[in-house]
Amino acid sequence: MLKYISQVILIVFSVVLGLYLSERIEDRKNDKDAAKLLSRIKSELNENKKLLDKWVPYHREIVEKLDSLSKNEQFVLSFIKDKSTIYKAFSEGTIMSDIPADDTWDIAKSHPLIVNFEYDELLMLSKIYNQQEFTYESIPKLIELMLSKKKNWQIFMVVRCN
Repeated sequence: MLKYISQVILIVFSVVLGLYLSERIEDRKNDKDAAKLLSRIKSELNENKKLLDKWVPYHREIVEKLDSLSKNEQFVLSFIKDKSTIYKAFSEGTIMSDIPADDTWDIAKSHPLIVNFEYDELLMLSKIYNQQEFTYESIPKLIELMLSKKKNWQIFMVVRCN
């Protein structure tokens, strides 16, 4: 009888030890995968920062050029007649040619490994990506406004001219 009890205890101990080790191995793998995912997010953010460093001076130049052009009565009249005049004025490149990416962040948000991130890291990443989205969501709206048939943009340009 003692022999059977010791065998049962040994089997139970082996099963518990196996489950414990399996869970530890899985936790290690998850931590490693989470670190890899976080590394990819950091890489994506670095690329986005490089892109912003490239575009911030360009956007400042665009604003200055728009201010200058809005005071030019001939340009305003040309723009009112033909909206494509604005593209001719900004032939260096387009505002929409490059925008920051958020693909890795989108994948990470729905990935089960996100639970392995620290709360402060997630909060910071969420704020960064939300600000990034907020900053760039106005560009398509601005282009749509400029090309719309409504007179709002034309009024703005005429008012700026005067």
